[in-house]
Amino acid sequence: MHSIRLRGLYATALAALLREHHWRIVQPHEELQPYTDPEDCFAPFDAEVKDREDRQGVIVVGEAGSVHAFKELLFAELPDVIGVLAPTELGAIYLGVVHKQRAWGYEIDLGGLTGFLPRPELERPLKKGEAVRVQVKEIALSHPIVTTHLSLAGQLAVLSQEQGVGISKEITDPDERERLLSLGRRCCTNGWGVIWRTSAYRQDERALQQEIKHLQQKLPALDSHPDEGIPGKLLAGQQALIVEFPGGSKETLDRWRARLIPTEPGYHRQMVGAGSEPAPTTGNAGDRVRIEHVKAQSDLSIVMTGRVIAASPEQITVRREIKGLGVYDGLNIPKEPGDYAVTVFCHGAWHYETRYYARDGQLKGVYININTPIEIYADRVRYIDLEIDVVQRPGEPAQIVDEHDLQRIVSFVSPRLLEQARAVAAECAQSLNARTRGRP
Repeated sequence: MHSIRLRGLYATALAALLREHHWRIVQPHEELQPYTDPEDCFAPFDAEVKDREDRQGVIVVGEAGSVHAFKELLFAELPDVIGVLAPTELGAIYLGVVHKQRAWGYEIDLGGLTGFLPRPELERPLKKGEAVRVQVKEIALSHPIVTTHLSLAGQLAVLSQEQGVGISKEITDPDERERLLSLGRRCCTNGWGVIWRTSAYRQDERALQQEIKHLQQKLPALDSHPDEGIPGKLLAGQQALIVEFPGGSKETLDRWRARLIPTEPGYHRQMVGAGSEPAPTTGNAGDRVRIEHVKAQSDLSIVMTGRVIAASPEQITVRREIKGLGVYDGLNIPKEPGDYAVTVFCHGAWHYETRYYARDGQLKGVYININTPIEIYADRVRYIDLEIDVVQRPGEPAQIVDEHDLQRIVSFVSPRLLEQARAVAAECAQSLNARTRGRP
């Protein structure tokens, strides 16, 4: 049985889903305590779930087997979920080499990967080519955030370069805190401090000492790299999965949450939108709206803006002025000065249609993007691009393009989502051809 700690916006919904599949929910927050075993309040966990910064999904960190099982469960239960393994483990320690200096810090060559070290982390400036030991502090697809303040985490305790003894704030019993404080002082050696995790509560002293000894045995690896000039990993961390919950997943999670506590439809979408109404408030002609065209690998995502032509709670029509030269993707038709695009976004739709026009209003081509169900927020439109598209040039039948690009996301999505993308593309091409034939 996998054990997991859940935190953040999606915790209750995920708890309902995971309990159904016999996962053990440990160290629950107050809302989940009635649905968990009291003995699990201080139990250790194999994986942990926290909100992403944008709250559009979660980051799952833990043992590889549990993270993989969590991913497969989401693929089985949620219609459009995206799960991307991070390029490095959280907590991994590297011998890095300073590559570039930036305004807010340094790019650190980790050996096949670049990390970003914020300037406030440092007591002195670094030089290009200088070797520095760093640890992955925050997960990102492009450049993970690293720190020079190292720590080694176990299930019960953490060794930290911050000297002294720390105790989880979840442990409130005065006698237990005193016991852990005394033991921690005896365990502090070689300039490393001890932090007792929540799961250390009332653990046998021998188990706690054994955990500290196990962590201390890893310390020599920090000095084991054969060449200070060659970047590379010194100690592995925990596997991390970056999860996106598109529109369909949020609606499904609403229903799972409702199994435990009363939940209104659209709950998770409204919470992501900071409590505002999900329908666009920028509904007057001329207002600007943000369009978040998200790629499964989000470092490739595109953000556009357009001018609202018309809007309702379930649909928004946007006009964009085309800038720059080149050709329209998929259509291979040249872009020209004065061109513009009109796009209709429907909430919950698995696609949207864009019509490109010349300056004089003549239609240049139609482009249908296949995507996860569209979400319309108060200030933006958001969806995940599923790579495959449908295009139609004037006087020609519609055709499906970029189907081979589905291979780019095959490891990030479920097989049924790939089939859904293909089915939607086929339906859109058929519909577009039928509309064309129906013209007088």
